[in-house]
Amino acid sequence: MNVALLGLWVLVGWCGTPWPRRWPWPPPPPPDPWTTKIVNVVGGVVGGWMYNQIWAAPEMTGIGAAATALGAFVGSTVFGDVYGLMRRQQKG
Repeated sequence: MNVALLGLWVLVGWCGTPWPRRWPWPPPPPPDPWTTKIVNVVGGVVGGWMYNQIWAAPEMTGIGAAATALGAFVGSTVFGDVYGLMRRQQKG
């Protein structure tokens, strides 16, 4: 893992999550969405790292980096949705 790849995963986690969703959950982000963004960044890094661990390429090319960005996107989306559902449960 190198710094450029980590930066890619952070970028995908920060701005790669589409909004609004087509389904009714999770609820819209709060007026100050920093916590949600941080959760998405962590999810992006974890998703990219997990993708890289499962399908490791012997040499990292542009295609390999794009593939790990897909893992970062999935991780960011899953972490963000789980966080949104947890916030919804806490509010009652």
